[in-house]
Amino acid sequence: MRPSRRTLGALALALAAGGCAGSVEPDNGTLAGTWGSTSASLAVTDSAARLLFAYGSCYGAYGTMPAAIPTPIFDLGGTYTELTGADPGKVDYAARFSGTLYGSQMTLSVTVPSLQRTLGPYTLTRGDTTTWSRCLFP
Repeated sequence: MRPSRRTLGALALALAAGGCAGSVEPDNGTLAGTWGSTSASLAVTDSAARLLFAYGSCYGAYGTMPAAIPTPIFDLGGTYTELTGADPGKVDYAARFSGTLYGSQMTLSVTVPSLQRTLGPYTLTRGDTTTWSRCLFP
């Protein structure tokens, strides 16, 4: 599979940043843990990740990546899930998660082709534990 322009652009940015002080590798050698901001929160394990999207004081959608996130750039398939009030309570869509890592900062975008929508980019900070409860829909 040929890399997308977005992936190549992210690689160029990561390589250019490599000449600056700091490291593109995570501070402790692993991405596992929490990454967050005021608009998104990412929980990462060594084999998967889950991203919550804030809608005010709650989250109304989330994304899942069923694979480890490689460093310093990534472009992974996964699922974007919108929560709804109607049965079955959610709708799943295929999605692409792409981004770059530089030390304790991660930039992440989510593309949902069937909705013709790109969410982000989000700038997430390692250790930010901002979280929200699930939105309650009527």
